[in-house]
Amino acid sequence: MKKQIIFLMLLLVGFSALAQDLPSNPETGKCYVRCKTPDKWENQDVTIEVSPAYKKLKVVPAQYKTETETVVVRDAYKTLSVVPAKYETRTFQVETKSAGQYLKKVPATYSKSTTSVETQGPGQKIVVYPAKYKTETFEVEVQGPSQKLVVIPAKYETVTEKVLVKEESTKLVAIPAKYETRTETIVVQPATTRVKIIPGKWETRTETITVNEGGQVMTVVPAKWGTEKITYRKREYGSTLKVIPAKFGHTTQTIETKAESAQWEMSDKDPGCESSDPYDCRYWCYKKVPAQFTTVNVTTLESDAAVKTIPGCNQPNGSDPSCGDAIYTKKVVLTPATTKIKEIAPVTKVIKKSVMVTPPSVKTIEVPAVTKVVKKVVMVTPPSTKTVVIPAQYKTVKKVVMVTPPTTKVIKIPAKTKTFKRVVVATPATSKVIEIPGKTTNFKVTNVSPESTETVAIPSKNTTFKKTVMVTPPQAVSHDVAAKTAVIKKVVLAKDAYVTENTVPAKYKTVKKEVLVQKGGLTTWKPVECALLEYSPLPIKWNLGSATLTPAAKRLIDSRLLPILRDGKMVEIASHTDSRGSAASNQNLSERRARAVVNYLMSKGINASQLVAKGYGESRLVNRCSDGVTCTEKEHAANRRTTFRVINAK
Repeated sequence: MKKQIIFLMLLLVGFSALAQDLPSNPETGKCYVRCKTPDKWENQDVTIEVSPAYKKLKVVPAQYKTETETVVVRDAYKTLSVVPAKYETRTFQVETKSAGQYLKKVPATYSKSTTSVETQGPGQKIVVYPAKYKTETFEVEVQGPSQKLVVIPAKYETVTEKVLVKEESTKLVAIPAKYETRTETIVVQPATTRVKIIPGKWETRTETITVNEGGQVMTVVPAKWGTEKITYRKREYGSTLKVIPAKFGHTTQTIETKAESAQWEMSDKDPGCESSDPYDCRYWCYKKVPAQFTTVNVTTLESDAAVKTIPGCNQPNGSDPSCGDAIYTKKVVLTPATTKIKEIAPVTKVIKKSVMVTPPSVKTIEVPAVTKVVKKVVMVTPPSTKTVVIPAQYKTVKKVVMVTPPTTKVIKIPAKTKTFKRVVVATPATSKVIEIPGKTTNFKVTNVSPESTETVAIPSKNTTFKKTVMVTPPQAVSHDVAAKTAVIKKVVLAKDAYVTENTVPAKYKTVKKEVLVQKGGLTTWKPVECALLEYSPLPIKWNLGSATLTPAAKRLIDSRLLPILRDGKMVEIASHTDSRGSAASNQNLSERRARAVVNYLMSKGINASQLVAKGYGESRLVNRCSDGVTCTEKEHAANRRTTFRVINAK
């Protein structure tokens, strides 16, 4: 009884919550869903190593070869023999009197030449050109104009008048140039010099000369020998390698394929609920969904393959570095053969030699020049002209003039003129200066080239002597004696032991894991197409007996289902078959077809929590074509269908 009361109270709380959460202001004819937003999951691939990588080692043993080697058992050396020095007698000259010089007088030279001396300088004279005259006529008024009276005649008288018959002019009178005689000294023999020679001074000196040059004597010092023990590697020993294989262990690894979560679930309707509303008498529960795990067998590498190396006895870090050695004897030169040279002193002789200590010199004596006095006429005043005035000439004439004019009636009487001749200057007198050239007189002049000296070289005087000289010094001739060899055999390591390594790769296994990327929950009411709450056809054309999606079916799913699912809704995929075949096989086929659609949607990124796959087999036929009923193929095709509906609208 107490349990029933508690249950009733929970129902009342749930109903009141539902009643308070109904959508406000709903529109007639529209459907609303209280969406339960699912948790969003994402499929991820987790790769785990089920078997580690390890190494496989293989030992390749050392390889040897026999070699021959030529060794020196006696060093090469040299023997020496002496070639004595060669001498010869040569003549040579010694200067017993050094070169000098003396001065030779070169007398003065004289030559005759003429020189012109101006004895009268250039002058001038003037030529006078007299004036030119011409005769011209002119009129002289001999009776002036007058008047005549009819009644009282005019009175006249005769007067005299002086007229110009020759104009005044000038004439030039030449004044000759003035000259004077002057004296001038000329050089008829120039000043010169003469020389006086002062001879050079000589003295006798002594000089030491070599008459026999020094030489050399060479002797041979023989070589000294000894013996030497030579150790050589007769055999080489390679390394010994031992392979230690890899060790493995076995364990298991648990992988979480889906994390623990929780989801909202609505309870079934209380059987004692009297309401006809299918959503009455229900309540929401937030139930835990446990995590999902998978166990994978894993192989672990405890220790990888390794190599243990034991070096050969005469290798570095070997047990006995001299285990492959042998000894042979070799004859060696301790001190090579050499030579010893003894010097021979030279022989000398003293001779006398004349040497000029002061060279000859010259003293110069001056000789004065010779001169001569000559007379020379020089113009001191050039010629000029003097202008003389010629007075004008006049002539006296008589003429009648009116002294009393008539008083009554005047009659004009014209004047009377008379023509005369007179001489006038047509061209005035001029003068012209004529140059008078100077006069020169030739005199004889003596040209002197002064005295000089000429240096004459005095050659040196040589005396011939004989001396013995060493033309080739003593030499040591070296004769090479080749080294003595012997052939020995030895075993050498051509290639040491080594290990080839082959890496076995690790093995991996991929496990799919669902990761929660967004937490879901209850949301508010949302409008939804009413048709989506009912089963809607998904017209996939399945091949007979097949659950494989064709490319056309995938394109149909992309266009019809993906937009609804990406809005967060939960969808049920329902698949049906016709009645042909057994019920069990039809049930299995419908489930596989529904799962194929869900798997494809998951591959497109839709979370599995949004998808429900249900196969109904032949349990929900849409027509009469059940077992034993004959139907057409079209009627059977109507039962083979796939549908979907939104199921999170509760």
